[in-house]
Amino acid sequence: MSKDVFPLLELGELVTCLQSCDFSLATEENISRPTSQYVITLYKQIIDSFMGVSPDSLLSDKTLFDTGSSDTQQPPLYMETVKVLALNKICFKFFQDIGVSDFNMMDLYKPDSLRTRRLLSAVVNYARFREERMFDCDKFMSKTEFLLNQLRSKFDDYNYLQQRINKHRNEIELKDGETIETLQHQNRHLEQQITKLKNLQETLNMDYNTYKSRKQSLLNDLEKFGFELIELEFERNKLEKHAKTDLNELNENIEKLSTLLNTHQNNLDNLEQKHRKLRTSMNTFQALAQELYEVLQIISTDLQEAHLKEANLIDMREQYLQTDEKLNNILSAGVMVKLKILQSQLDNQKQKLRQLREETKVKQDKNEETLQLLQKQYTDEVVPELRAAEAEVENEIINGAIKDHKREIEQLKQQFQAEVKDIDLEYTLLSDHINRYMEEMLRVMTGAV
Repeated sequence: MSKDVFPLLELGELVTCLQSCDFSLATEENISRPTSQYVITLYKQIIDSFMGVSPDSLLSDKTLFDTGSSDTQQPPLYMETVKVLALNKICFKFFQDIGVSDFNMMDLYKPDSLRTRRLLSAVVNYARFREERMFDCDKFMSKTEFLLNQLRSKFDDYNYLQQRINKHRNEIELKDGETIETLQHQNRHLEQQITKLKNLQETLNMDYNTYKSRKQSLLNDLEKFGFELIELEFERNKLEKHAKTDLNELNENIEKLSTLLNTHQNNLDNLEQKHRKLRTSMNTFQALAQELYEVLQIISTDLQEAHLKEANLIDMREQYLQTDEKLNNILSAGVMVKLKILQSQLDNQKQKLRQLREETKVKQDKNEETLQLLQKQYTDEVVPELRAAEAEVENEIINGAIKDHKREIEQLKQQFQAEVKDIDLEYTLLSDHINRYMEEMLRVMTGAV
C-alpha cells in the first residue's frame, strides 16, 4: 500500500489534468521517457504557476553572482551547477508542501518515469485542492482588503493622536497660560489611549496566530477525511456485493451437494459390500486349491507315480498358484483402484461442502452485522434527530423563534466583526512573512555563491 496521501494517477488522466492547467509540455511520450532538460523546464513552469515566483529570474546570473562591484565580471565556471542546486532547493520546498518529502537531485539529473509520474500526480492533486479552495480564498481576499482599509484608517487615527500629543507637548513649552496640571491630565489620557491600542494590537496578534493554527489543522483534517471517505466508499461497494448474495440459491446448492454426497456414500457402501463378497469367494477358492493340491500330493505319494506325473503335478500346482495370484491381483487392483477413486471423490466433496458452509456462515454473519449496524444507526441517529426536530419546531412555535433569530443575528454580527479584525491582522502578518521569505531566499542564494 502506498504511503502517499494522494492517489497515483494513470498516464492518460495525468496528461489531461496537466494540459488543463496550461502545461503544454505534459505529453504521454515525454512523461513515460523523461529527460533531464524536460523535467527541469516542466518544474520551472509548475513553480512559476503555483508559487508566483519565476525560477529563471531567481536563478539568473545577475542574481546569483552579483558581488556589488560595478565592473563587468564573467560568471564562474560552476554557474550551471549552482543553478541546478538552487532549483533543487526550490523544488524540494514546493513538493514538500504538497505531500512529497523525498525529492532529490536525481529527479532533476536522471529522472525516472515512475517517480516523475508520482511527482506530477502530487502536482495534480494540489491543483485540484487549490481550485476547490480558490473561491474561499477570493472571499477571504476581498474581506482582507476591506479590513486592511479599516486598519489603515485606525493607524491614521493613531498617527493623528500621536501628532496631537506632540503638539500638546510643544504647547507646554511655548504657552505659559495653560496650567501644567491640565496638560499632564491630557497627556495621561492620551497615554491610556495608546496603551489600549497596544493591548488591542497584542490581542489581535494572539487571535491571528490561533486562527492560523486552527485553519491549518482544519485543512489537514479535511484532506485526511477526504481520503478516508474514498476508502470507506470502496469498502461499502465491496459489502454491497456480499449483501446482494441470494441465500435461497446458497441453500439450494448446499442441498444439491448433500444429495450428491449421499449418493456417493451409497455407491461406496455397495462397492465395499461387493468387495467383501469377492474376498470371501477368493478365500474359498484358495482353500479348495490347497485341498486339491494336498489330495494330489497324497495320490502321488501313495501310487508312487513316475517322475513325469510328479512333474505334471508340480506344473499344475504352479499354474494354480499363478491363477490364484492373477485372480488376487485382478480383484485387488480393480476394487482398490475404484475404492481409492471413490474415496478421493468423497473427500473432495466433503471438503467443498465444508468450505461452502464456512463461506456461507461468514457471509451470513457479515450480513447480520451490517443489518444490525444499519438498524443501530437508524435508532441512534435518525430517530433522535427526527424527535429533536419535532421538539425544536414546537419550541419555536410556542416560545417565539423571532427573538432567538434576532439574538443569533446580533451574535453573528459580533463574530463577523471579530473575524474581520482577525483577517486584517492575518493579512498584515502574511505580507511580513512573504517579505521575510523572499529576503531569506535571496540571502541563502547569495551565501551559496
